[in-house]
Amino acid sequence: MDGARWFEDEGPAGDDEEPWEFSEADLSFLAALRARAAAWRVPRAPHHVGRSEDEASLLVRVGLADEEYHLVLGEWAVHFYGAYVLAGKVGDQLYNLHESPAYGSFRATGTAEDLAGRCADWFERLLSRPVVREEWPSEDGRHAVRWEFADTGEPLVSRYPLPCDGSPPAHRHRVRP
Repeated sequence: MDGARWFEDEGPAGDDEEPWEFSEADLSFLAALRARAAAWRVPRAPHHVGRSEDEASLLVRVGLADEEYHLVLGEWAVHFYGAYVLAGKVGDQLYNLHESPAYGSFRATGTAEDLAGRCADWFERLLSRPVVREEWPSEDGRHAVRWEFADTGEPLVSRYPLPCDGSPPAHRHRVRP
């Protein structure tokens, strides 16, 4: 939406590290993914291109964040292996995925261009989902807070214990349209 490009290769984080080597298939996948993402009408989000920890796959990920709280609410990634992809919600710091349809995960095979199209559609649907922050103020100043997808009520993250009595939040703020 703001004209900046999606999924630019930033190279390894450390100055002492060698640049990543991308195969021809990796580069075709990235080119097709970037072309599709250029037409997205979604708010910007943290994103990254790199290699998996074992360098077996091209890793492309996006995150949802609450900028006001400086908090990442979740990350979703695609591991591209040349002729197939694994996609889903990130489960750990090594970017392993929750491989469950409940987390939106999928596996697919095809050409780099076909897989990039499917992944671009998946990322766009994810980035289009509305996210809300619900707050329950407390007397001790530690507000219980929960972030969720507004379209389904699927929880993302919570901070401090939420009320057990089923009381509605005092405040509900839209974090992402």
